[in-house]
Amino acid sequence: MDVTASLQQQTIGFLDWVEHDRPNFWKQYMLRSFDVIAQARADLEKCKMRTVGDHRPTCYEEKLALEAAKKRLETAQEKVEACARWCSLVRHEIDEFDGRRGGLQRYIEADFAKTIATLERMILAIEAYAEIESAAEEPVPPPVTNP
Repeated sequence: MDVTASLQQQTIGFLDWVEHDRPNFWKQYMLRSFDVIAQARADLEKCKMRTVGDHRPTCYEEKLALEAAKKRLETAQEKVEACARWCSLVRHEIDEFDGRRGGLQRYIEADFAKTIATLERMILAIEAYAEIESAAEEPVPPPVTNP
């Protein structure tokens, strides 16, 4: 698998996670939070109805449970809104990335081979130049004289 295909596969997976998985998770969490609130309210009402002699309980734990359930719902609602914001932002950034990735893909498919060929020609030219320089620097043997 080439690099750009791997990048595209990863971005598609991430986009699916942001656009589908996370929103569905938080929507389900929000629905469960409504159920938890309903149960906490019912528990609080039951507690308020109880009397022990002439004394009514404070129902402190039930009140805390109801507040915690409301905070849970609030968190879920914030996350649903955040997912909606992130979906559009991520979609835009992935579109930008795909444009850049397309340029890289074109470079790899066409220009990269040309660049390699150019570099090979440059290397051959430098090697040829180095051979000429080394041949020019070789000492010329002295002429042979007969006695």
